[in-house]
Parts: sequence; structure tokens; C-alpha cells
Amino acid sequence: MKRSLCLLLCALGLGGGVPLRADSVSLQNCGITRDYPQPPQRVLVYANPALENLLALGLAARAIGVVGYDRMRDPAPTASADALRAPTSPAPPTAEALLLMRPDFVYSASYYWLHSPETPDRTRLAEWGIGTYLSPGACSGQQSAIAAALTFEDIFTELRELARIFNVSRGGEAPIARLRGQLQAFEVQRAPLPHLRLLWWYAGTQTPYVAGCCGAPGLLSRSVGSENLFGDRPELWPTVSWEVIAARDPDAIVLGDLPRGGFGDSAADKIAFLEHHPLTATLRAVRQRRYVILPGYDMDPSARTVAALGRLIRGLAALPPQATTFSNKEP
Repeated sequence: MKRSLCLLLCALGLGGGVPLRADSVSLQNCGITRDYPQPPQRVLVYANPALENLLALGLAARAIGVVGYDRMRDPAPTASADALRAPTSPAPPTAEALLLMRPDFVYSASYYWLHSPETPDRTRLAEWGIGTYLSPGACSGQQSAIAAALTFEDIFTELRELARIFNVSRGGEAPIARLRGQLQAFEVQRAPLPHLRLLWWYAGTQTPYVAGCCGAPGLLSRSVGSENLFGDRPELWPTVSWEVIAARDPDAIVLGDLPRGGFGDSAADKIAFLEHHPLTATLRAVRQRRYVILPGYDMDPSARTVAALGRLIRGLAALPPQATTFSNKEP
């Protein structure tokens, strides 16, 4: 395996450093100063949030492959079919396959895919002369404690850093201004919404993954004047038992509609589980069918989070009235 990689690297002319140019950039990414000697032209994209940010900056044409996104299974795609021509796959390529794609940059919104034994990590990619950028919100794993809650300014900062790396800083301010304008327009729509305790259910049925304090669900909850039911948990996506969920008894449940195809991934599967499980069927939100369905791709932070806020506002506004009834909520 090592010999075949060495031969491939030599054949492709990889493995050496890239000389710094006048448009080179150095910045802190996940606590380490990284050099970007020239604007990337051939980008391998890991996870939908990274793709969304490239789309926002008008850089999708530089993507040569997108991992973890399927436009055909996205109910609210940002990009038109013409705008996204790069091939997609559910998992990152092996070392050999990656080298044959000849990327000069890997942009990842997934911690795991840059720290997995199944695919080259950041150190190895750097040895091959391939730059990397990991979304700041993904600098640790999904189960790691997060130091601070996400804000829209964090998303805009990531967009600015990308604009610097790609040498489009001047043009990068326009999409940020557009996103700010959309946020301002949503203020009027969200003002009449009541304060609610929202359970964000991402995946898993036996022991579900729910939203913790500091990711996109927490930001979206605050933005509509509500609270995330497990905002006291420091992990991005902690696992929580149904008994604990029942004790807290949410006012409404936000369901991630995931396209992966496993049991409990789709919103339909989640609703069927909630309404037939003896414990979850007792939740007030289930008895009153107070569900908001969002695409699973809305659950992670990116430029798309602004559009997700609009979808959340519309979903909450369409909920049936909350009836006064017996609650399981902890005293």
C-alpha cells in the first residue's frame, strides 16, 4: 500500500511544498496557524455545510467532488442542478482515489472525515501539498463539549476566512450583507411567536441524538425567542434517554428529515416511532402533533442557517394551538 502511494505521488508530482505567492494567506484554524500559499482551484468538499458556504461565496464551480450531500434528496436545495455539477458520494475517498482526483484543497465541515483512519488526515494531506480548512464549529467531535454557543457572526467569520483563502475578500462581503438583510426581515415574522421549549431530534430511536447547547439548533431556538430543551448539555449532539425527554416534556418537537435511509432517519419514521412508542406517545407535543419538520441539512451551521431560520419560523407559526393538558414536565 505504501509503495503504491509513493509511486502515485511521484507520478502526480505531489508531495512537495507550494511556494508562497503575493496572494498567500495565513490564519488560525482549529488552534493552529495554517498557510494557504495560493487560492484553491480544485476543492474536495466534505459535508453539506462546507458546500453551502462555497455556494454563498459563488465558488461552487471550484468543487471537484462533494461528500455527504445528495441534492436529489434535499427538500430545500440551495443550488440549482446546473450550479452544482461536481460528483457526489456518501463517504470520503480512499487515499489513492483522493490523489487521483488531484485536489489542491479539502474544505471540511466534518471533524471525523479529517480525523478518520479510513481517509487521509490533515497531516498527511499537508505532506502531499494539499491544503485543508475545517469549519471552526467542527474543530472537535460531535460528542465533545463546546466552549461557546454559535452565533450568526461565527458563520459570517467563517465566510470571511474562506473569502481570504480564495482571494475573493471584496466579493465576500456581498453575500454576508444579503444574509444580514434576510435576518432583519425575519424579525417581523418571528416577533409574534410564543416562547416554546423545543426538542431537536436528529437521529437514533433507541437512544436519540438531540441538540445540545451550542450548535445551529441552539442558535435557531434563540433566534425565534424559544429555548432548546437540552441547551444545558455542552455537547453538539448528546444522546439522551426517552425517559429524560419525557420528564422534560417539550412544547414542540423539531424533526430532522435525514436522507440517509436508516430507520428513524426520515421525519416520517420519527413521527411513527413517537406515536407508537408507549412512553413517547404520552408527550404533549406528540398527543397534539406539534411537529416542525426541517431538512436534516438544516441542522448544521452554514450560510444555509439563515434560510433554515425562515423555515423554522414558518413551521412554528403553522403549529396547532397548544392545548392545556397534563404534562410530564419535571417540577
